[in-house]
Amino acid sequence: MGSTANTAKYDGGTSVTEAGAASAAATGSTGSGKSLLNIERLSVSFSTPRGRVDVVRDVSLALAPGKALALVGESGSGKTVTARTLVGLNAANARVTADRLEVLGRDALALSERQWRGVRGKEIGYVLQDALVSLDPLRTVGQEIDEALGAHGVRGKAERLERVHQALRDAGIPDPEVRARQRSGELSGGLRQRALIAQATVLNPQLVIADEPTTALDATVQAQILELLEGLKEQGRGLIFISHDLAVVGRLADEIAVMQGGRIVESGRASEVLANPQHEYTQALIDAIPSGAAKGTRLSAAGRATSSSAAVTTTANGTPAATSAAAPIERVRATEFSATAPALEARGLAKSYPGPGGIRRTVVHDVSFTLERGKTLGIVGESGSGKSTTARIALGLTQPDTGTVTLGGFAWAGAGSETVSEDERRRHRPDIQLVNQDPLSSFDPRFSVGKVVTDALDAGAIGTPRDRTTRALDLLAQVGLPASLFDRRPLTLSGGQRQRVAIARALALQPQVLLLDEPVSALDVSIQAQVLDLLADLQDQLGLSYLFISHDLGVIHHVSDHVLVMKDGRVVESGNADELFANPQTDYTRQLLAAVPELPARA
Repeated sequence: MGSTANTAKYDGGTSVTEAGAASAAATGSTGSGKSLLNIERLSVSFSTPRGRVDVVRDVSLALAPGKALALVGESGSGKTVTARTLVGLNAANARVTADRLEVLGRDALALSERQWRGVRGKEIGYVLQDALVSLDPLRTVGQEIDEALGAHGVRGKAERLERVHQALRDAGIPDPEVRARQRSGELSGGLRQRALIAQATVLNPQLVIADEPTTALDATVQAQILELLEGLKEQGRGLIFISHDLAVVGRLADEIAVMQGGRIVESGRASEVLANPQHEYTQALIDAIPSGAAKGTRLSAAGRATSSSAAVTTTANGTPAATSAAAPIERVRATEFSATAPALEARGLAKSYPGPGGIRRTVVHDVSFTLERGKTLGIVGESGSGKSTTARIALGLTQPDTGTVTLGGFAWAGAGSETVSEDERRRHRPDIQLVNQDPLSSFDPRFSVGKVVTDALDAGAIGTPRDRTTRALDLLAQVGLPASLFDRRPLTLSGGQRQRVAIARALALQPQVLLLDEPVSALDVSIQAQVLDLLADLQDQLGLSYLFISHDLGVIHHVSDHVLVMKDGRVVESGNADELFANPQTDYTRQLLAAVPELPARA
């Protein structure tokens, strides 16, 4: 094994901080006390109808108490399979081999399922990905956490209840006695994630594995979760943190292992890997992180390799795919947009809903904005800030209590004497289209990719069936997808491919405005980069106007010309994106920016 600074062998068989971890694995110590993990040449494969598939290959790792190891990489890189192997949760068709696989001093290869049940929860806590679906919606949070106590022999009902409350309290959840009686659907995203951490730590395990615990969280909530995980380190627990967000892991991790194709391609001290990446894959991941500094440039490797003067998209695997605008099918527009009016303009929007005790709760208050043609307006704010309700009003799906919205100079939404009927609105609906955060949930599961894209054309009876099929194939090409996906089901596609299908569908009727609701929040950083590059290319090609909603300030700064910052239903600050990020005028905006993790300066 080599002994170079922070970079290990790139052809597999890599260990964390090569010079020190190899000897740690051999001695059972990392120099900071007894080692929690000693892994040498771990491989995991799965039997399938097409043969055996290797998912993890020759991975070597070591971890000491009080330290955090981050596993980073794209979906399919082997991160989660590696983590599940460490808690004995691989599927029945998995084959696990290793020269050494010691977890908490035990030979994990020799543990029976019964023995694993005694280890999981009690000695190893596992924080699952996606708090929304990982908690049983039919049970209270307290019941979820209590189950672990009962499974590991804590019998006294009063003691268990007190430990549930204490676990919630330790996880930073206010009013734990109240929250314990609530179900997951009654909690915010941040509270659900804290409840999962409480569930994983209620038995005080020595090792905690957290799988993407901050994905899709607001910057301030993300910062709170990271602070909570840092507290676990300070208690002397070992932490394995799985993420595709290098900026996030840079704050928490002592060591980073970068995974690609089931192998570790680079590893070492977090500060060294992030400041001076040696492997081209690590460099590409870091370059793909959106920020103001990268504004106006392409983020994906394919986009950077292409001249900025040529509008191109990328294929699903990131290779360049030159495109031109898809050949349109003529549809009769009710009226053309005004040449001088903004693409979308809102004035004095307000919306409230009835709450407990008959008291109305205002969720949007006096919101105004202007989206100029061919530009991007970013809306940013925490959960509950009013972003989604403002978006629904802008789409004409929710009627405001007061205020108006115009689309290309035409009345689109309003209240009182300004009310617009759905019949009036329907003729302009093709001009504004939505791209959802979760495209899969917006697709009919019975539809093929081709049917998803042609559905809008079918509903409008535009062109002949042959015309619509040709148009759909053109649209897939325009968003960088091959024609071979036309008959596939969206469920069989990757997240990035599904988002491209959603964009193709939104473009079917040649809209003027796209409302993009968290379109990249659940994507790996490299796939996110490809989708952001695609959106930039489409805007250049088609003159589209974007209303872009996100909690990710890096994404908002990268894509936006102007930014709207919302809090508690109000606009607290707005202005030119570069000026707002460089010189925020309100304490709230400054707090949001301060909560965003930053990468160390590149060497």
